[in-house]
Amino acid sequence: MDLFKKNIAVGVSVTPEIGLEVAQIDFASQTVLKYGSRQLNYDNNRKEIADLDIFKETLQDLLFDLQIPKGSEIYLNLPAITFKVKDYPASLNEEQLTNAIEEELLEHPIFKEADPAIDAVKLPNSTIQFNKIAYTAAQKIMLIEIAMQVKDLGYKLAGIDASVNSTLNSLIYKDRVDVNPSTSWVLLLVDNSFCRIIPMQGRNYVDCFEEKVSIGEVLGDAENYATVVGTIKPILKNLPSQYLCVVSKTNIISAEVLAGQLQYNAPIIHQEANAFAKTPFLDVSAGIDDSVANLISLDVIGAAINRDFGDNSTARLNLYNMSLGDVYLMEQPPVLKFGSLSLVMSLENMIKVIIGLFAIFLVINIIAFSVINNVKSKQQAKIAELDKKIADINQFLKDNESVSAELFDEGDEIRIGLLHNKNIYTYFTIVGTEIPKKLWLTSLELGDNTTIEGQADNLESVYSFFRNIKDYDPESPIKLQKLGLAAIGSNLQAISDSESFDTDSILTSMNADYYQFKISDAPEIQQENISKDKNKKNDKSKAGKKGSSKLSELPDIDDIE
Repeated sequence: MDLFKKNIAVGVSVTPEIGLEVAQIDFASQTVLKYGSRQLNYDNNRKEIADLDIFKETLQDLLFDLQIPKGSEIYLNLPAITFKVKDYPASLNEEQLTNAIEEELLEHPIFKEADPAIDAVKLPNSTIQFNKIAYTAAQKIMLIEIAMQVKDLGYKLAGIDASVNSTLNSLIYKDRVDVNPSTSWVLLLVDNSFCRIIPMQGRNYVDCFEEKVSIGEVLGDAENYATVVGTIKPILKNLPSQYLCVVSKTNIISAEVLAGQLQYNAPIIHQEANAFAKTPFLDVSAGIDDSVANLISLDVIGAAINRDFGDNSTARLNLYNMSLGDVYLMEQPPVLKFGSLSLVMSLENMIKVIIGLFAIFLVINIIAFSVINNVKSKQQAKIAELDKKIADINQFLKDNESVSAELFDEGDEIRIGLLHNKNIYTYFTIVGTEIPKKLWLTSLELGDNTTIEGQADNLESVYSFFRNIKDYDPESPIKLQKLGLAAIGSNLQAISDSESFDTDSILTSMNADYYQFKISDAPEIQQENISKDKNKKNDKSKAGKKGSSKLSELPDIDDIE
């Protein structure tokens, strides 16, 4: 979508040796897509464009010829009137720093007559005590006029940089210099009236020395070169570094020739930014003539990459700022403030906000959908479970639809249950309520037949318990099938199975004087009767020997009613 594409950005440069340049560059491929230039007079003495009306007309023609669409962003490069790198106390706030720079600019001939527009940036190689500041300045009135002209042409002025910064950015962009943070080097810029010697640490400015030079076509080459060498030699002598980079921006001095005449204690590299250039600095598209490609300046390249080079530059200067007053402020997008935070509502930021809000909305919807889907799944499971229960009930009703409620009588069902289980209920009642004292049960079998076995320490308790059973059901065939003294052997076995016993318990067991009985309506087994008779004889024999007469006093079982 076109909405999410950045506006086209073009570089515009006022280059004294060429005039006015316009270039559009593909940043990723380092290719010049469009380029054009026109002559434009620049007043070197006053350091300003000679005629701003002609500047406007020339710029309009170039933008039209290159088919740069209205609304595109323009980054302008101007010749550096002044460029300084200086240490200021870290305690100065922004206003105090601006005041300090303005006081220094009053010593400059240009700014004695014209108010300056200033831009300053704190460099990364500052210290705790001092901030290292790089700053540049230009005539405020000229910049305001340019900004109004660009707006009138239907374009957006996005930035104004000085040629020193534009040239350095171009060199770094093309990897013409080694900007490793540990590398110290010196950049030498030569133009028609100035030589600037700039010590560097990686890509950071360390200092800047400006020296005027008087060179020109009326002088011979030897004199021009000697003038430049003589001007910069004392300074270079005191600036040791790992290499020196010579850049010539004037058609009078060749960087290659100058590098050959300089004596320096480190390697010297050179870069032509003038008519001496033999090859284009960047690749160009098919629509740009080869003879023109060599003339594309480093300044216009630096301006054209200005927007995309921000992450690579440590001193992103921009003279199009608040120092221009309402002309700048009226063109800036509104700013939303959230406490100490602020958001510039530019088109790019608006797109980011819209995308961010859409992403948040999408995440919320995904979470909501997930929760709803989870709840829905649980409800569907419950519904399925209820449906199954309903189906089971319906099936049960269907299977029993022939059964009538009139056929079911609760009283009859209870009576039938009591009738079938009368025997069990009866004997459970007896066992629970009619057991005499000193009688205990050892076995109770209830079912088709009833068998009750137990023991007592007297005959009266056994007879009483049997009479209670007969009283509950006189018609019952139940009998007292067994009654006699407990066997001594069985008592001894019980004692031997015990975990602990003593002599008294053994003697007591041997003189056992309690009775065991069996009451049952089950058929008697003949073998059991035989065994019973033998036991009776043995018991009587033993009793006779002991002199006991209790067994002879036992009534016959058959006599008990």
